[in-house]
Amino acid sequence: MDTAEDPVAVMARLREDHYNEMRRLPPLRLSTLEVAGVDFVSLETRLGGCTYTWVSSGGSLHERGMGTVRLILGQLEEILPELTEDDSPHLWHGMHLMAQLIVAHNTPPAGTTSGLVV
Repeated sequence: MDTAEDPVAVMARLREDHYNEMRRLPPLRLSTLEVAGVDFVSLETRLGGCTYTWVSSGGSLHERGMGTVRLILGQLEEILPELTEDDSPHLWHGMHLMAQLIVAHNTPPAGTTSGLVV
Protein backbone atom coordinates (compact mmCIF):
# COMPACT_ATOMS: atom_id res chain seq x y z
CA MET A 1 0.00 0.00 0.00
CA ASP A 2 1.30 3.43 -0.91
CA THR A 3 1.65 5.48 2.28
CA ALA A 4 -0.38 8.26 0.66
CA GLU A 5 -3.33 5.97 -0.03
CA ASP A 6 -6.30 6.04 2.29
CA PRO A 7 -6.51 2.66 4.09
CA VAL A 8 -10.32 2.68 3.82
CA ALA A 9 -10.13 3.08 0.03
CA VAL A 10 -7.52 0.33 -0.13
CA MET A 11 -9.78 -1.96 1.93
CA ALA A 12 -12.77 -1.23 -0.31
CA ARG A 13 -10.68 -2.26 -3.32
CA LEU A 14 -9.35 -5.39 -1.57
CA ARG A 15 -12.91 -6.42 -0.63
CA GLU A 16 -14.11 -5.98 -4.20
CA ASP A 17 -11.18 -7.99 -5.57
CA HIS A 18 -11.74 -10.72 -2.96
CA TYR A 19 -15.43 -11.11 -3.79
CA ASN A 20 -14.70 -11.12 -7.51
CA GLU A 21 -12.19 -13.95 -6.93
CA MET A 22 -14.75 -15.87 -4.86
CA ARG A 23 -17.32 -15.61 -7.68
CA ARG A 24 -14.88 -17.40 -9.99
CA LEU A 25 -14.95 -20.56 -7.86
CA PRO A 26 -17.85 -23.00 -7.90
CA PRO A 27 -20.03 -22.52 -4.78
CA LEU A 28 -19.51 -26.16 -3.79
CA ARG A 29 -15.74 -25.61 -3.81
CA LEU A 30 -16.07 -22.67 -1.42
CA SER A 31 -18.39 -24.55 0.92
CA THR A 32 -15.92 -27.42 1.29
CA LEU A 33 -12.73 -25.35 1.53
CA GLU A 34 -11.01 -26.08 4.84
CA VAL A 35 -7.38 -25.93 5.96
CA ALA A 36 -6.03 -27.20 9.29
CA GLY A 37 -9.56 -27.51 10.64
CA VAL A 38 -10.49 -23.91 9.77
CA ASP A 39 -13.54 -23.52 7.55
CA PHE A 40 -13.13 -20.90 4.82
CA VAL A 41 -16.79 -19.85 4.73
CA SER A 42 -16.97 -19.29 8.49
CA LEU A 43 -13.73 -17.31 8.56
CA GLU A 44 -14.65 -15.30 5.48
CA THR A 45 -18.13 -14.50 6.82
CA ARG A 46 -16.77 -13.18 10.13
CA LEU A 47 -14.02 -11.16 8.46
CA GLY A 48 -16.45 -9.92 5.82
CA GLY A 49 -18.68 -8.45 8.52
CA CYS A 50 -15.73 -6.76 10.16
CA THR A 51 -14.37 -5.33 6.90
CA TYR A 52 -17.82 -4.06 5.93
CA THR A 53 -18.25 -2.34 9.30
CA TRP A 54 -14.71 -0.96 9.18
CA VAL A 55 -15.17 0.54 5.70
CA SER A 56 -18.67 1.84 6.52
CA SER A 57 -17.33 3.49 9.67
CA GLY A 58 -14.48 5.20 7.87
CA GLY A 59 -11.75 2.96 9.30
CA SER A 60 -13.15 2.51 12.78
CA LEU A 61 -13.98 -0.74 14.51
CA HIS A 62 -14.98 -1.24 18.15
CA GLU A 63 -12.91 -3.42 20.47
CA ARG A 64 -15.17 -6.48 20.11
CA GLY A 65 -14.78 -6.34 16.33
CA MET A 66 -11.04 -5.84 16.71
CA GLY A 67 -10.91 -8.94 18.91
CA THR A 68 -12.58 -10.89 16.11
CA VAL A 69 -10.14 -9.52 13.53
CA ARG A 70 -7.14 -10.36 15.73
CA LEU A 71 -8.44 -13.91 16.24
CA ILE A 72 -8.93 -14.33 12.49
CA LEU A 73 -5.48 -12.90 11.80
CA GLY A 74 -3.95 -15.42 14.19
CA GLN A 75 -5.81 -18.29 12.54
CA LEU A 76 -4.71 -17.14 9.10
CA GLU A 77 -1.09 -16.87 10.17
CA GLU A 78 -1.23 -20.50 11.32
CA ILE A 79 -2.92 -21.63 8.11
CA LEU A 80 -0.87 -19.81 5.46
CA PRO A 81 2.24 -22.04 5.70
CA GLU A 82 0.06 -25.13 5.19
CA LEU A 83 -1.70 -23.97 2.02
CA THR A 84 -1.39 -25.89 -1.22
CA GLU A 85 -2.52 -24.81 -4.68
CA ASP A 86 -5.67 -26.90 -4.16
CA ASP A 87 -6.63 -24.67 -1.22
CA SER A 88 -7.12 -21.51 -3.34
CA PRO A 89 -4.29 -19.73 -1.49
CA HIS A 90 -5.01 -16.36 -3.12
CA LEU A 91 -8.29 -16.18 -1.20
CA TRP A 92 -6.67 -16.94 2.17
CA HIS A 93 -3.84 -14.47 1.46
CA GLY A 94 -6.39 -11.81 0.53
CA MET A 95 -8.17 -12.27 3.85
CA HIS A 96 -4.83 -12.10 5.65
CA LEU A 97 -4.03 -8.79 3.98
CA MET A 98 -7.44 -7.35 4.90
CA ALA A 99 -7.08 -8.40 8.55
CA GLN A 100 -3.56 -6.90 8.68
CA LEU A 101 -4.86 -3.64 7.24
CA ILE A 102 -7.55 -3.31 9.90
CA VAL A 103 -5.15 -4.11 12.74
CA ALA A 104 -2.59 -1.61 11.44
CA HIS A 105 -4.99 1.25 10.67
CA ASN A 106 -7.97 1.01 13.00
CA THR A 107 -9.13 4.19 14.67
CA PRO A 108 -11.24 3.27 17.71
CA PRO A 109 -14.70 4.84 17.76
CA ALA A 110 -14.94 8.16 19.60
CA GLY A 111 -15.87 7.88 23.25
CA THR A 112 -14.38 4.43 23.78
CA THR A 113 -11.93 3.60 26.49
CA SER A 114 -8.83 1.49 26.14
CA GLY A 115 -10.78 -1.73 26.50
CA LEU A 116 -11.86 -1.03 30.06
CA VAL A 117 -15.49 -1.46 30.94
CA VAL A 118 -16.55 1.34 33.26
